[in-house]
Amino acid sequence: MKLLSPLVRVVVALALIGSTLPVLAAESPAPFRAGTAKVDITPDEADAVDLLGAPLELRDRLYARVLVLQSPQVSLAIVSLDLIVFSSPKVIAGAKEKWGVDHVLLCATHTHTGMAPQGLVIRPPDQPDWTRSGKDPAETLDWPGLSADPWYAATEAKVIAAIGEAKEHLFAARLLSGKGPFESAYMAHNRRLVRNGRATAMWDNPDRRPTEPVDPTLGVIRIEDMAGKPRAFAVLYACHPVTLMGTGALSRDFPGAMVDYVEEQLGEDCMAFFLQGAQGDLDPYDMKTLRGENRFNISRQAGISLGKGALRVASELRETAQPASLQVQESLLDIPNRSGDRSTQVGLLTILVNRDLALVAIPGEPFIQHQLDLRAKSPVADTFILGLAWHGAGTPFTVYIPTVQAVKEGGYGAAECSFLAADAGEQMLAAALTAIRELLRSP
Repeated sequence: MKLLSPLVRVVVALALIGSTLPVLAAESPAPFRAGTAKVDITPDEADAVDLLGAPLELRDRLYARVLVLQSPQVSLAIVSLDLIVFSSPKVIAGAKEKWGVDHVLLCATHTHTGMAPQGLVIRPPDQPDWTRSGKDPAETLDWPGLSADPWYAATEAKVIAAIGEAKEHLFAARLLSGKGPFESAYMAHNRRLVRNGRATAMWDNPDRRPTEPVDPTLGVIRIEDMAGKPRAFAVLYACHPVTLMGTGALSRDFPGAMVDYVEEQLGEDCMAFFLQGAQGDLDPYDMKTLRGENRFNISRQAGISLGKGALRVASELRETAQPASLQVQESLLDIPNRSGDRSTQVGLLTILVNRDLALVAIPGEPFIQHQLDLRAKSPVADTFILGLAWHGAGTPFTVYIPTVQAVKEGGYGAAECSFLAADAGEQMLAAALTAIRELLRSP
């Protein structure tokens, strides 16, 4: 048999290699992928009510925004909803069973002008607050019964479908994250005014009096495709969306204005969303002191200010050649109630992204000092608490989570509307730090 010349052998080898490259590329999944989806969850105006059952007039449309992240090891769906609270076992079970998502995190922006489902009673009529009743909110909120509300049931179905849409349209992605300083003329101040060791509520701060503690820090997560095009943009910040509370409006408040601004700047292919932080004792400067259209203007300017700050922080992010990584750990704590005669299971979800961003999801409203303490102790510099975030384990809603010191000082959110042991927040922080360290040690 005649041997091929060296030149022919090289040509044949290159041809064979070239013919196999597309096949190999198609069979090699991207190490990190992401998917997004958005769904309208606005109720019919005739059905829109607040937590007290008062009717709301449509001002903004409400949305659920879904981000699915998937690494070769784990998948996570983060859902941000324009609601005061949303905890649905049906959504979490449906997303896992139907779409194969490993972890599902339901995050409410906590807008106080969002829709409240029929039958959702945050404070039972015969119990002024959970501190006196000693009850777990899961015992006073009929979560399965909420699905009987047509709007709530429809919202659950829409969210499950949106998670599936995001999962089915995953794209190879890069993820950049960071944090930066943010001080705004619109928010946020600490609404607990402590004098002589006792706390009273300071709902408005029109004079911009310095208060403490606050956290003048915002975080950003930018997800882009492999061509560098932004596809998702998350803003992490801690402040109550109560600028429009009492106006009778159905609105997304400042988180909605922020999302609209960021999407205008980054383009229609980029989905922006807001992730609430440890906002338990933080409010915008202006609320009830404003009247009429001024309140809506202030809400919009607050959101734009937040969006500008987030884009500024994002502009300083630097790309890395390393593929994005994702690690998730669930924890379940058994925490005594303050009454001392029972305990409550509280679930935490700890997320480590690229080993330089840590997110700790808590199903309640932690005071901001917890976020400051967690960041100071965490081995990951960019560490944030996600408040009002539930992943399906433990009680759906722990209400306020004050510090031990705040409980001693009393006041709203510490002595009232708070039922867990005084050191519950500190216990959660200790568990979160353990989870972060374990994730860092894992390969």
